[in-house]
Amino acid sequence: MNKRTLLVLILCCPLLLFSQEYSYTHYDSRDGLGSSTVYCMTQDKQGFLWFGTETGVTRFDGSHFESFTKEEGLPDNDIIQVFADSKGRVWLAPFKKTVCYYYKGVIHNSTNDTLLKNLRIHDNVVQFAEDRAGNILLQEVTRVHLLQTNGQITTLTTNGKKPFSYISKIGGRQAGGFWLMEDGNIYTLEQNRFTLWQTVPYVYDHIHFAFASMVNDKLFYRSAPEQVMAMSLPDRKMVPFASNRKYEVVNSAVIDDSHAASCTLEGAFVYDVNSPDSIQHHLPGVAISNVFKDSEGSWWFTTMGNGVYRLNSSVALNAQVIEKRQTPIPSWLGQAPASKELKQSISTYKLVRKYASSNGKWEDQTPFTWFNHLPIINLITLNDRSMVLGSAFFLQKLTPDLNRLTATIYPMTVKALCAYQNNVIVATDKNVVAVDQNRFEIVDTLLRERATCVFSNDDTLYVGTLNGLYQLLPDKRLINLGEKIKALQGHITAVKEDANQVVWVATAGEGLIGYGNDGVVRQFSRHNGLSSNICRTLFYENGKLWVGTDKGVNRINVMEPWFPIQKYTISDGLSSDIIDVIYVTNKKVFIGTPEGITFFDEEKMTSQSHCDLWFTNITVAGSVYYPDDAPVLIPHAKNNIQFNYVAISYKSSGDIRYRYRLLGLDSTWRETRETLLSYPALPSGDYQLQLQAINKFDVYSQVLTSGFTVEKLLYEKTWFRMLIVLTSMAITSLVMWLIIRRIRKREQEKTSFVKRINELEQLSRKAQMNPHFIFNSLNSIQQYVMDADITGANKFISGFSRLIRQTLDFSSRPEISLEEELDYLANYMEIERTRLENAFSWKVVVDESVKPADYYIPPMILQPFVENSVRHGLRFRRDKNGIITIAVKRDKNHLVCMVEDNGIGRKAAMQFKSVSPINYQSKGLSLTADRIEMFNREHEQKITMHIDDLEDEAKQALGTRVIISFPVI
Repeated sequence: MNKRTLLVLILCCPLLLFSQEYSYTHYDSRDGLGSSTVYCMTQDKQGFLWFGTETGVTRFDGSHFESFTKEEGLPDNDIIQVFADSKGRVWLAPFKKTVCYYYKGVIHNSTNDTLLKNLRIHDNVVQFAEDRAGNILLQEVTRVHLLQTNGQITTLTTNGKKPFSYISKIGGRQAGGFWLMEDGNIYTLEQNRFTLWQTVPYVYDHIHFAFASMVNDKLFYRSAPEQVMAMSLPDRKMVPFASNRKYEVVNSAVIDDSHAASCTLEGAFVYDVNSPDSIQHHLPGVAISNVFKDSEGSWWFTTMGNGVYRLNSSVALNAQVIEKRQTPIPSWLGQAPASKELKQSISTYKLVRKYASSNGKWEDQTPFTWFNHLPIINLITLNDRSMVLGSAFFLQKLTPDLNRLTATIYPMTVKALCAYQNNVIVATDKNVVAVDQNRFEIVDTLLRERATCVFSNDDTLYVGTLNGLYQLLPDKRLINLGEKIKALQGHITAVKEDANQVVWVATAGEGLIGYGNDGVVRQFSRHNGLSSNICRTLFYENGKLWVGTDKGVNRINVMEPWFPIQKYTISDGLSSDIIDVIYVTNKKVFIGTPEGITFFDEEKMTSQSHCDLWFTNITVAGSVYYPDDAPVLIPHAKNNIQFNYVAISYKSSGDIRYRYRLLGLDSTWRETRETLLSYPALPSGDYQLQLQAINKFDVYSQVLTSGFTVEKLLYEKTWFRMLIVLTSMAITSLVMWLIIRRIRKREQEKTSFVKRINELEQLSRKAQMNPHFIFNSLNSIQQYVMDADITGANKFISGFSRLIRQTLDFSSRPEISLEEELDYLANYMEIERTRLENAFSWKVVVDESVKPADYYIPPMILQPFVENSVRHGLRFRRDKNGIITIAVKRDKNHLVCMVEDNGIGRKAAMQFKSVSPINYQSKGLSLTADRIEMFNREHEQKITMHIDDLEDEAKQALGTRVIISFPVI
């Protein structure tokens, strides 16, 4: 064994006295156990542990205790026997002539269960058993009751030949049926018949009458006053054990196929079938009532007054701290150190070395004491086998035989040591220095900063500090690795190198960093398997990296590509989860903690753990349901749902994480450590809760699911939505019908409007020349003919025919140029002037800014006003000085046309009309007004018309003026 590390392990641990002990986890009434007096225990189908106490029965899931008493339905609070069957029922035998069982959240007793109501108990039931068919056998002292799966109850009081005198034990038989032991006779029970299997020597009296146990075809009993026997019933194989009769036996228990226990008032004695000479004594001085092995392989000890204990490991031993060491400043500081303390430390080392060489057994059980008040921080062995010790005040060198000091450097507060080239590298609270191995004096200062650890691989030196990791290359260059790797910037606690030349760096916050090829090749943290991000120490051996953290030990196989991690904690037998130092040699592991040293054989140490997850109950709107009975359809008014659950992993001691998601609401996995999920107001819809537990060892449970539906509100229901859709469709159809109807009506109005426009156009164009004008024109032509005025007739006919052609041409066009309109008016007025024998004259005035050919207006829209001036204004003048003036100008975006005459005025014209009415009444003005109105309906820019009566100061008529303003086209 390497002297250096083992001595560090001993000297760094604050011990004054070693005592070998197992590690236990203790629970009593202060933790929630119903009572500290526990008679019996069992584990049900789901993994819950049940404890029968003097104040009821308590169920335990690893984190929470739940107690049941008479208030919950127990016939009595003293529960002397518990048994879990394959159907999930937990049978309870109180200290009363009755039995009951717990199933799906309800305690069934003789008042609420038909089967138990028909069961007639004559004495206390002291034992239960189940065969592979699911039949239950209840044992009294002198009779048994068989409860068959079909509900039939059979009570047996004889073994077939004589009544039972005293039944010792019963048990289920793996081949079918039951085992029954009466005195030394072992019977099989099948089809209500007993058959003698074998007779064995059996000793009992009023003290040891309970010394027999029968589980899984295994029988453990007292065969003689100083001997106990373990027997395999099917093959009748027996293994004897020596028994110390001086301890009063309370009970016996078959733990598993290889172990059985005697429960005494002075602890439990565990026997190993494979090693008859090895007897483990657990919990000396404690009255043990029963021993039980759970599904994770842990042993549980129930006690008479001390609660229950769980054995964390049967192969890990702890050297516990008896008294914490004080560290006063020694009186000889400043003088040459005495050798007494060093010799006592070396004797400690030799004793531990003797332990390691004796296959894990102390050859000298005499306690020893180390009174050194100045702890050794670190030590190394040099090539000449001499040893260098570092403490909080000095650095010392010892001879190879460890009997004499050769040199001392002080004062010096040593933090870490390592050998590098021909020097000893010393990390102190102020710097890192190199000490020559031969001269033993400081020859160089490598770093002027407080250091925490140093490591050398014979080529490169690594120095860990509070602010990162430094690398000293062979050419003396010092590189701060934290400058390029963020994970190496914090507190460095330890450095080791594996066989692949990967340098592993332990940090106090960033986990474990694997450094190689000038970069991070691997990083471990709490999120990918490491127990904690706070790493305290490292040890490497044969491809395995041991990492000590503040939450236990992690063993990483760094040679495997998937880097499997094995975890060890208090639950596995460690004295503490805070790890100070680790040393491994020949698969023997030594772990130093503030509470002492734990040592175990790596090959024998198993850390099997599994994690089972169950719903305990589901609460809907304040009503609590067993998971199987919870409603699937939840009314919307009661959609306040809470899931209560628990993961069972006793070795995790409650250190369990839960990941969950509620499909239908969110598909993202979330984490919690609570054992309940509450959803007080969910929207309507279908949901599925998915839940999974992760225990302390990163073992995942099965994914637990629970589906439910929050009932839809009235407006969310399908039929209601269909009704809404149909109603909406009907309303939409009605609205569409009304819209279509309105559109059709508008189309009809538009068609009628267009039709009316066309009619007006035709009427207006027809009205351009009324029949009276045509008749008078023809009469004028006739007069020319009668007067033989050929020239005048030809000229008149020529003008008249040109006017007719223009009328026909313009009437087919939507618009004409202003030039064409003025030409048409000039032709019309020339004919009228000729016909009326030059009774009036006319003129056209166009503004210089207006080019008539560039402007367009509706055709023949001015002709009715000119005609009106001729027929009603100028016709009745007595002289021939009448004149019609047509003026055109541009006013911003409008073309303004003015028709003005100096006729008699509209008032006088109305008087002439009443005296001499005209046979043909022209509709030109009214039709033109309608045309203007139709135009204005269809266009944003409007045509405006204004008629003024011209008068002098005496109100005498001077004529009429018509102003029409056209938008510029």
